[in-house]
Amino acid sequence: MEKAKNKHLLKILLAAVIIILVPLLTPNMYIMQIANMICIYIILGTSINVLTGFTGQLSLGQAAFFGIGAYATALLNTRGGLQFFPCMICSVVITALFGVILAVPALKVKGSYLALLTMGFGEVVRIVMINWTPVTSGTAGILGIESPVIFGFAFDTLKKYYFLIMVFVLLGLLYQSIIIKTRTGRAFVAIREDNEAAELTGINVTSYKIRAFVLSAIYCGVAGSLYAMMIKYVSPDTFTNNISSVILWTAIVGGFGTVMGPVLGGIVMQVLPEALRFLGDWRLVVYGVILLIVILRFPGGLYPYIQKFMENWKEKRAAHAEGRG
Repeated sequence: MEKAKNKHLLKILLAAVIIILVPLLTPNMYIMQIANMICIYIILGTSINVLTGFTGQLSLGQAAFFGIGAYATALLNTRGGLQFFPCMICSVVITALFGVILAVPALKVKGSYLALLTMGFGEVVRIVMINWTPVTSGTAGILGIESPVIFGFAFDTLKKYYFLIMVFVLLGLLYQSIIIKTRTGRAFVAIREDNEAAELTGINVTSYKIRAFVLSAIYCGVAGSLYAMMIKYVSPDTFTNNISSVILWTAIVGGFGTVMGPVLGGIVMQVLPEALRFLGDWRLVVYGVILLIVILRFPGGLYPYIQKFMENWKEKRAAHAEGRG
């Protein structure tokens, strides 16, 4: 038991060292920007993981919640004069309300119809962003978002901002790992496995599906708020259905229904396109082929296979040690 605790502590310390070293060893702001975007997409990947990976509700409208969180923060900051925490709290509440608004009609459909409904919701939100010019400034977007200032400390550089985002990444992953072990998490998984059987066992399927949508929206709202204050600019072009697809792929590539899947997926989905830039116009073709290979070769996502590989490696090491002994 003591040995297991020491190993767990060692893993935590190693993770902490890596997190701290990333901004210190990053050679330029371009790579730092990618690191920050990885963090934001880990939060977004966790949002779809909660909704689709754990509850089985397919959504192609996560970009809408992402955009609502970002625009709410931009408007509250530039026109309302609110600072970071009030902006984020209000943005999360607004995004959660929209989560309820989408969840109610989503209860009546499933499968491909649910995917189309959420995609349509995303497109409606984007069109509102474009056409509600007095509020959203239309295609011009909203400029002049201020950097967060917390207790007098300004997160006004990408390296400083990295640590702020990382706090929310860790809190988001921790909450996800806790909730999946609670009654709510078990209800989510039961609904994913068999909706009707879950209802027969006494689970209020309607209530838990709404909770999943709201929780997913909250994660997106946090990501949107962090994104807006990092980029200091929001526009409708950022929150398209293509972004919803990237968010979905983040969870698929990492591994649906796993706590750490969005982390691995966020890294792959943000680093791979940048690593392929030297291919020019062929970049997206190669990118798509690589993703297809990953899905065909690792249908459950990369993280479960890496986990299995590490377990097999440990077993072989233990067997080899016993043989030598």
